[in-house]
Amino acid sequence: MKIFIPGEPVAQPRHNFRVIKSGGRFICKPYIKSDHPIHAFKEAVQLAFKQAGGKMHEGPVGLTIMCIFPRPKSHSKKRSSKMEWKPSKPDSDNLGKSILDALNKIAYADDSQVVCLTVKKMFAFDGMNPGVSVAITKEIIV
Repeated sequence: MKIFIPGEPVAQPRHNFRVIKSGGRFICKPYIKSDHPIHAFKEAVQLAFKQAGGKMHEGPVGLTIMCIFPRPKSHSKKRSSKMEWKPSKPDSDNLGKSILDALNKIAYADDSQVVCLTVKKMFAFDGMNPGVSVAITKEIIV
């Protein structure tokens, strides 16, 4: 199954921590600010999965994620006509984590079922729209 989420990809951010008093003890509670774009991005991933008729997978699954970023204005027109990898921030592992977390409990019972994960980052070229392409497969390629 393949889905496409239009818009700029968003990586999973680091959590902030809040100290609260609970039962006479102080504990740290992790949170992500409510206005962070990761929340809207995860909702868009879930909506795209549901609209594509996605079903819960049992057993091992593989994910291939292609993150397509807008090409910077500083890139020349000559460069914009060919495929070019994005070797800068955000990190691939954080991009993958945002997708894995968004699909947790709707595409698979737990993200531990993902046994094969490929995350690629590139700049858009020749009229290509920014976004994220996600392929979920039951066949695992070794």
